[in-house]
Amino acid sequence: MWFRSSTSASFGAESGSGWLAGHRKRIAGGFLLAFLNGVASGCYVNTPLVAAPVPGSQLDMELNDRGRVGLGESVGPAATTVEGTLQSLTDSAYMIRVASVGYVNGQSNKWNGEPLTIQKEFLKDVSERRFSRSRSFLAAAIITAGVVAFAVTRSLLGAGNSDRDTGGGGGNGQ
Repeated sequence: MWFRSSTSASFGAESGSGWLAGHRKRIAGGFLLAFLNGVASGCYVNTPLVAAPVPGSQLDMELNDRGRVGLGESVGPAATTVEGTLQSLTDSAYMIRVASVGYVNGQSNKWNGEPLTIQKEFLKDVSERRFSRSRSFLAAAIITAGVVAFAVTRSLLGAGNSDRDTGGGGGNGQ
């Protein structure tokens, strides 16, 4: 027949469970991305500032109500946090290159390092994001254990069963 139904082709009805298998792969891929994102962010820890940060430090700044109003035109009126790299510091302000801005509704926007000056009076809290060797080691150990467990359960390491019939091959009763 010259006419082919577009609905059966697009939903995989002709191939049986093709649609379901593709759906499962997308879900598994989503879980993998979420896991890897958690592992990558787990390698860092936010620590409160105990001394003046040095230029190049990664800062996470929580805005107070005055900060939301004062920076509303620059980052949006519902901003709650600003993350970025410290460029310079004065007695009254931080000059940063913005990496992301978090909002009241839980969403965030990635920025491309645009410069922003934030007055210290606009901030509720400032912390520094630092690389954590212990968390990174733990994440690497968990990933390694997962890969090894996967390989062992799939007999990918060559340690499979030797129960196979090696036989003599002489099929005529010889």
